[in-house]
Amino acid sequence: MTTNQSGWRDLFSGGRALAVTVFAGGVGLQAMETFIGSTLLPSVVADVGGLELFAWNTTVFIVASIIASIFAAIRPFGIGPRGSYVLAAMGFAIGSLICGAAPNMEVMLVGRAVQGFGAGLLTAMSYAMIRIVFPEALWGRAFALISSVWGVSTLIGPAIGGIFASYDAWRWAFFVLVPLAGLLGLLAFRVIPARSNERGMQAFPIPQILLLIGAVLGVSVASILTEGAMLPALLVGLAVLAIIALGVIDQRRETRLFPRGTFSLRSGLAPLFAAMLLLNLAIVSDMFVPLFVQQLHGQPPLIAGYMVALVAVGWSSGSVVTSSWTGARARMVLMAGPVLQVVATLGLALFLGRDNTAGELLPLLPVGVALLLLGLGIGISWPHVSTRLLQAAPTGEGDLTSASISMVQLFAAGLGAAVAGVIVNAAGLASAGTTAATIGASNWLYGLFVLVPLVTVPIVWTIVRDERREAVAEAAE
Repeated sequence: MTTNQSGWRDLFSGGRALAVTVFAGGVGLQAMETFIGSTLLPSVVADVGGLELFAWNTTVFIVASIIASIFAAIRPFGIGPRGSYVLAAMGFAIGSLICGAAPNMEVMLVGRAVQGFGAGLLTAMSYAMIRIVFPEALWGRAFALISSVWGVSTLIGPAIGGIFASYDAWRWAFFVLVPLAGLLGLLAFRVIPARSNERGMQAFPIPQILLLIGAVLGVSVASILTEGAMLPALLVGLAVLAIIALGVIDQRRETRLFPRGTFSLRSGLAPLFAAMLLLNLAIVSDMFVPLFVQQLHGQPPLIAGYMVALVAVGWSSGSVVTSSWTGARARMVLMAGPVLQVVATLGLALFLGRDNTAGELLPLLPVGVALLLLGLGIGISWPHVSTRLLQAAPTGEGDLTSASISMVQLFAAGLGAAVAGVIVNAAGLASAGTTAATIGASNWLYGLFVLVPLVTVPIVWTIVRDERREAVAEAAE
């Protein structure tokens, strides 16, 4: 692995400060809209109706974002990186405008789809530009800083959404995003090159795209079904089969959706992508923490919401502190990441599912520590896994590898939400409505989810082992 001797000052020097701002802003728009939008939706429904379509606001946004990440590597009509980023900013602005002006929920969903596509492409392009704009020695810091935007958004997004909702001005929460997206598009002309050193995909890998979309739709629909567990489980199973089929086809075709070796057990890319998928999958179970904290620990929504923000705090702080570590220290934190997630998920399984409706704060202390460790686990691993993926990218497929990072991250979020939904519904959370049922749902959710980081540990161990062998061989020479 390349030694990284650069400091944080180097990330902002040499005219790179504006690039950091643009890329962080691109990821930030998606992150902020994710949390602001979820806070505003009750106000939207109260104004324009459409309660039956409530859950589809998030589903449509995420599905469109995942599909959009494909276009970070596909460049129809000769569109380069700069054109793709400007197009993404325009899409986000137009989608936000449609949402703000929506007279009913059906139009709102159209706006959310356009907005989600723009947001997904902004995020994918922001990750892809790290490889092009920054020297390799700064990749880890760039990934850490830009991904930490999600942590900041988790903290302030619900508060901003709540302010607009309290003044009955939910439409303006969308309108104010329009000039921000426009500004990002203008700044892109200053920092993003018109052309990449790679041609990108010149043709669409149609079968793989259709399988990915089918898998995404399957897990998205499964995540919003609350009655029974059989159909959601079937949809998740079909989604997994679709991904397996995608892998088989992608290995055998000349036009690929993922870089060469992604689905080959003999490739160094396979364990890296698997680790990235599982590390992201492990933290999705935090989506039910606010519900359990309110119903089992007697806390108000604000406290419950900011309890789960501890995950973002752990992620952001862990990324920033350890992103520059190299050699043995980097391998240590890479290995420690999934181990911390195992400890954290076990902590949630042991301490979250308890009858504390009296609202005592002491029983929440281990829950808070577990949530912090859950975020810290992915935070200390994420920059190193991402950097190694870019370093391992096959020749001529750097753009494709960069776009795949965003695709895998978003797919993990959708898959994790669906699996978590299936588990809690099968445990009787939606049907029973009792404290005992809620405790059972919590225990089943985190008791089963601990398997995710447990599976990640041996995968990361193979990465660390191979790197150690390479380091010993290089030292011997």
